[in-house]
Amino acid sequence: MWWILFIVCQAVVIISGIRNERRAGLWSSSKFVFSLGFAALDLVILWAPLYFLDANSSWFVQAMTAAGIVAALNFIWFIIVSRRWKLPDGRTSLQAYRDEHPDK
Repeated sequence: MWWILFIVCQAVVIISGIRNERRAGLWSSSKFVFSLGFAALDLVILWAPLYFLDANSSWFVQAMTAAGIVAALNFIWFIIVSRRWKLPDGRTSLQAYRDEHPDK
């Protein structure tokens, strides 16, 4: 039953984040869809060994380790790409963050 509360809290955080980004002029629908696609890809990478291999298999630990490494490298690649993503006004996400937080 706790999972329902978790989903509602997650929805509230996502919706408020989208509204704040739109208000600040930093919202990008394509970046949001790219993020969802990235999350789905990482989920598939991490779940594949669980689905295709038996937990008692001698290859299970190696497959999960490899999946974890690939998912971590994919996450690093995602951060690099998303920081260079162009916003509707032509700035990158990193430039927009620096403009919003000049003291950091």
